[in-house]
Amino acid sequence: MRTEKAFKYLNEVRFMTLSNWSVGSILSDKVFYKDGFKLEPIGNLILRNRDKEILEDDKAYKQVTIKLYGKGVIQRGDELIFGKHIGTKNQFRISEGQFIMSKIDARNGAFGIVPPELEGAITTQDFLSYNINTEKILPEFFNLITGTKHFAELCQKASSGTTGRQRVDEKAFLGFRIPVPNIDKQKLIINEHQKLINEANTFEESAKHLDEQKDLYLINELGLRKTGANKSKERFYTVNFENLGRWDVWNSSVSFQATKYKFQEFGSVILGKPKYGANTKAVLKKSDVRYIRITDINEEGHLNEEFASAQKVEEQYILEDFDFLIARSGNTVGKTFLYRNEIGKAIYAGYLVKYVLNQELVDPYYILYYTKSAPFKEWIASNQRISAQPNINGQEYLSAPFIIPNLEVQKRIASELSRIYEESRNMKVEALKRRKHAQEVFESAIFNVD
Repeated sequence: MRTEKAFKYLNEVRFMTLSNWSVGSILSDKVFYKDGFKLEPIGNLILRNRDKEILEDDKAYKQVTIKLYGKGVIQRGDELIFGKHIGTKNQFRISEGQFIMSKIDARNGAFGIVPPELEGAITTQDFLSYNINTEKILPEFFNLITGTKHFAELCQKASSGTTGRQRVDEKAFLGFRIPVPNIDKQKLIINEHQKLINEANTFEESAKHLDEQKDLYLINELGLRKTGANKSKERFYTVNFENLGRWDVWNSSVSFQATKYKFQEFGSVILGKPKYGANTKAVLKKSDVRYIRITDINEEGHLNEEFASAQKVEEQYILEDFDFLIARSGNTVGKTFLYRNEIGKAIYAGYLVKYVLNQELVDPYYILYYTKSAPFKEWIASNQRISAQPNINGQEYLSAPFIIPNLEVQKRIASELSRIYEESRNMKVEALKRRKHAQEVFESAIFNVD
């Protein structure tokens, strides 16, 4: 029996809905704008900034970098740079409220609005900056448009070159057309979006407050007193002997003193010796044994949902319930993790050190939370060696000063901190949900979203 197939050789496209007069663009464009919005070429909405700056050797300048995926325009580095240390002397000066993008990384969302703190900063010709025509489009609305996935796709379509160094074709980019409601409609959309963002900000502020409460609660419960003055700048100072956590110059920089309990060394609550993890080469995707790296651990000491699996399983690296891990090198030095069996069989990376806690003396969760606190982080900052990268070896961690009250007190403190951590985590989740919802509401107002 003959089967008939229908082929479609012609596609109909309304001229007013075209964002770019290109067959490739038309056929690949899966986003449809809602009717009733005027489509304006981007070139009608922004005007290239050509405010040139010839750098002077003895003048200090702010430089700019743009985060990928629409995450903002920020200052490069923490310090101003003198002109004599900058190779390219002919640059451009940018102003608050301008739209700016990276020629190379625009396809990856490297664009945004210049914030007030970058007024007068300089950029090379690899950054394109523009003044926004506020009679046609509000900067806030343009900022929202540039934050959509569709806008990033426009930048990708306007980019050409090798895979690693694709640059935006400015003429093609300015030729793309985007929907521009009238100013009153823009204001309504902006206000609705800001209302939802304010809800997200409220949850984030609550989470921030709870995060601050973690340290305050622990410090108060343990009777730690912050001295305030930086004694390292003084020639002479006195310390009560019974309050010493260790007998060395660490005490010249520490700002916490014990008034209720005594400091004791971390090594006093450890069974056996520190053990280093497996070499990172022992990683393969096909295995039922997890491979824990420091990048798999978040700031709260939890694992991310996905992490690598191990190629070789050597018994000495297999973790047991309540094994305690500390990072010994890199920017994450001092980061900690408490392993639990419910995550599945796992081994750990070589830049992590394993300690077996004496659970007759310490509650494992108390130790975990203590290592997330200001007193422990201060010790990390004072003791890490800065060479090619920060590091503290496994043996050195044994001398870290800890406050170890009795088990009953430890468990009570750990239980309360666990509650605060969970509440903070829930607040952050709600904030993310509302930010995502705000983006969805904005896009549904502009695009025909299925």
